[in-house]
Amino acid sequence: MLTITHLLVGAASVGMAAQTTNPVPILIGAIASLLPDIDISTSPAGRILPFISRPLEQRFSHRSATHSLLASFTLALVSYALWFAMPVIPLVIVHALNIGYFAGWFLDCFTKSGVEMFYPLGVRCVCPGNRNLRISTGSAAEYWLMVFVVAIAVWTFQLNNTGGLVKNFNALIAAPSGVVELYNRKGGNEIIYAEYEGVWAGNRAPIKEEAPVIATNGQGFLVLRDDQVVKVGTEADSTIIVNRIRGREGEPAVIHTETIYLDDEPPDRLEGYINPMTFISGQLTIDDPTMLRLEQSAFAFAPIRNAGGFVTLDHAPIETAIQLLQDQYVRGSVTIKTIEKR
Repeated sequence: MLTITHLLVGAASVGMAAQTTNPVPILIGAIASLLPDIDISTSPAGRILPFISRPLEQRFSHRSATHSLLASFTLALVSYALWFAMPVIPLVIVHALNIGYFAGWFLDCFTKSGVEMFYPLGVRCVCPGNRNLRISTGSAAEYWLMVFVVAIAVWTFQLNNTGGLVKNFNALIAAPSGVVELYNRKGGNEIIYAEYEGVWAGNRAPIKEEAPVIATNGQGFLVLRDDQVVKVGTEADSTIIVNRIRGREGEPAVIHTETIYLDDEPPDRLEGYINPMTFISGQLTIDDPTMLRLEQSAFAFAPIRNAGGFVTLDHAPIETAIQLLQDQYVRGSVTIKTIEKR
């Protein structure tokens, strides 16, 4: 195979396997794809490292020891052990080195002579079985291979630039895990919206809408709709049972969190935090549980729950919480979370 073919295959393999558009690991993978040919002094790797290639050339036949599973295993063992002992470089660089090296020698399986994949066994592995269909160096078939690899590389770059294969697949099938991935990756800097369709848990009425995600909850999400927090998902405590759900990026935002302690006092101190996108979580002790009136439903998520004298809050809208607790003296620790558009 030509040098350019190895470089293209190594780069494309790293982009696809590591799901990255970072030019550094892609370049490492491209260069690593040339390393298996260090067993011959006339190769690019052999000319750069003659003190290694010449002894290898004298000891081994071309495309034998360095073009094998044993060589890839040895490289992986050494490189990952060094990284584990001294993690001074990003792990993706180590991944790229090993991916590129493997792609470099595996590509040669499609040549006329093949490779000794299972070295030290002397059996040559070639593909396909028909010798006339194998690729000769510099042939028209190799140039068509280059065109195919370039197309794969461009597609991989576009795919990785939009979040990677897993994210795009999840978006295609509208899986909740795709929204989880998007929220975990972007939720600290942007408002993430969930576009979902399904049914209300209480009466099975159909619903199709969009709402901002404020948190994950189990395998579902808490979203804000009509100043109320509801859970969308497939679990038993979901307010809306979803059939399909997608995530999209919204406005730039910043999340502020603060933990405060209320020491047997009315919740007036919380009024300074009132904001349409402010939520409170935690557990409080109240002085008179019998006076607390909560609307509970067996078919809906409840951000405020009362059990045995304790009030549990799970991303409850802060204004709603204050109104419910205004006649109580409360004690305990709560976390205030505010999502603020930039």
